Amino acid sequence: MHPLPRSLEPMSGESLVSYLLRLGHRLGLPPLHLIRAAGWTERVYAHHLPGGLLLDLTGPQTEAFARLTRQTAEEVSALTLTQWRDRYPPIARSMPGSGHKRPDAWLFVGSPRFCPSCLAGDGTPAQQLHGGPWQKLWHLPVAFACVKHQTYLESACPYCGQPHATSGRLIERANDHTLHPAQCRWTIDTQTHERTRACGGRLDQRAAPPPGGRPQPTPDILRFQQSLLARLKPPIPATDAAEYFTDLRLATALISSTWPQGEHLLTTALAEHVTTHIHSASERSDTSNGRLQYSRLREAPPRDPVACAGLLHAAHSMLEAGDLSECLSQFIHAFSKRPTRTPWVRFFAGYEHSCSRRFRNAAEPLTHAFRKIGGPQGTRAPLRNDYRPEHIPAYLEPDWYERHFAPIIGIAPKVLRRTAAVRLVQWAIGGPLGDAAAYLGITPDRMQFRANTDYQRWERAGRDPAEFESVLRELSAELRTPRRPLIDYQRRREALRDWALPPDTWDALVSELPHIPGPIRPAVGDRKRQDASVFIWVQVTQGEHLFAPRPIEAEQPQHSQREWAQRRNITWHHLVRPNPLRHYADLRKLLTEYAYQLARDIDSSGEPISTVNGPELTHSEHPWL
Repeated sequence: MHPLPRSLEPMSGESLVSYLLRLGHRLGLPPLHLIRAAGWTERVYAHHLPGGLLLDLTGPQTEAFARLTRQTAEEVSALTLTQWRDRYPPIARSMPGSGHKRPDAWLFVGSPRFCPSCLAGDGTPAQQLHGGPWQKLWHLPVAFACVKHQTYLESACPYCGQPHATSGRLIERANDHTLHPAQCRWTIDTQTHERTRACGGRLDQRAAPPPGGRPQPTPDILRFQQSLLARLKPPIPATDAAEYFTDLRLATALISSTWPQGEHLLTTALAEHVTTHIHSASERSDTSNGRLQYSRLREAPPRDPVACAGLLHAAHSMLEAGDLSECLSQFIHAFSKRPTRTPWVRFFAGYEHSCSRRFRNAAEPLTHAFRKIGGPQGTRAPLRNDYRPEHIPAYLEPDWYERHFAPIIGIAPKVLRRTAAVRLVQWAIGGPLGDAAAYLGITPDRMQFRANTDYQRWERAGRDPAEFESVLRELSAELRTPRRPLIDYQRRREALRDWALPPDTWDALVSELPHIPGPIRPAVGDRKRQDASVFIWVQVTQGEHLFAPRPIEAEQPQHSQREWAQRRNITWHHLVRPNPLRHYADLRKLLTEYAYQLARDIDSSGEPISTVNGPELTHSEHPWL
């Protein structure tokens, strides 16, 4: 094999497709002839070039083409996408031998987008003759805008409207030497028996703008485009880049498949473009009676660069959410099926080990199927084998809080303790946060649990929500090897579901209160019996008094219930304040001792505690009386 009499210097960022087109145009040879001259016959078909040539070349192929074109092997290799294979996973997934028969959907192998201004060239003699280079970046769907010319890329020929579908060929009409590198090579229907011909439209010349004008990328979109391209090179580590693009792919598929669930993440203009794309795609697949159905996964990125920019930007915003798990939950529940049976969850399973740890941790509770324990009304089997949901109190144990969460200043302790408990249960049983909150007895009729509200508080306080996630995982790791046996708080909650101190037990307790001098004795009626029952319930279940059962109060007339509710916090404050009045200090001591024994009784038996009978108060069982 002899070198060609003339060659071309490859340009920065130029693709193998571009180089074959421009060199062939200079020599008057079709691209297919150049490939055969390099001896690549084992990877070349009779009339076209396979797309795999763009992804990577073998050592002998690289050296042969380098000799033919008077280049170095490094220059030839730089024409392919192989330099990004460790950063952009779809490239590696499309490589020969990867097990995939077709190029990944997140690659435009044979039909890249393009920038007409770039194809027009920079005015140098070589580019005046052969045009500007087709950039390698244009084969990646994440390249939707030309930052240099501050414009969206074009996705199709303005004259013939192609491509309409992926052909799998690297270059259309690879045996045609009559076309300029910037001319459209797609074959058009002549409606006659003549030989087919190429469209031939000049792609380096912008067509007339549509009636509404051509959309232009905003500065925010251009910055986002630059941030995406920055991940394709150092100093960003390759592993971080690969995980980010996988996360972005998963988030994009979720937003696209549940649209318009995510339209709030975009400007009105971008959201309209995405809506147009979604409806257009749905007409061919999953539209029924004019209503979008979430039964299929829309995973492939749009060819339309504006819609693609919108979806990718929305996906990036999702990944930036403080509570990613809650954000994913809101989108997954837009499907008509149970979360674990949605197409997105099945799709996620293929990328579970290649996405980032943060995304995997956020998706884990939502993407695992579980079985019921104890019949149809039972709880779900745990996802974790280090701790179980019944080991988590509804209000995080004080010791756990002090050792792990107390350093997080600026956030109300009750927010941290409540949210941490719900998240630990969610990690254990899966499903949305609402289910985990209900498991702990945090019911919607008393409080609608929304972790995203708490995250907004943390952001306003200048705290990073990721700090909370990190500390929470430290605690979950500690629970694998606890310092003491873990308590079954769910058993205690079930035992005291509708519990209150029986009247006889209450009378026995208050009879032990020391006498307080004075004409007025503290009230010890049913209202205080209810408040004392709540105090005991809190001590035993380690829950919040807001969610304690109040069966005594529920039996009262409506006007009495309103009166009790108004005084509820006053009595609670007297019982828990650091330096209570003597009556409440004495009462608290008795209630605390009773709660301790009651917890021991429940832990040893597991039977519900009857409101009527309750545990008998005998001096042998309760030596403090």
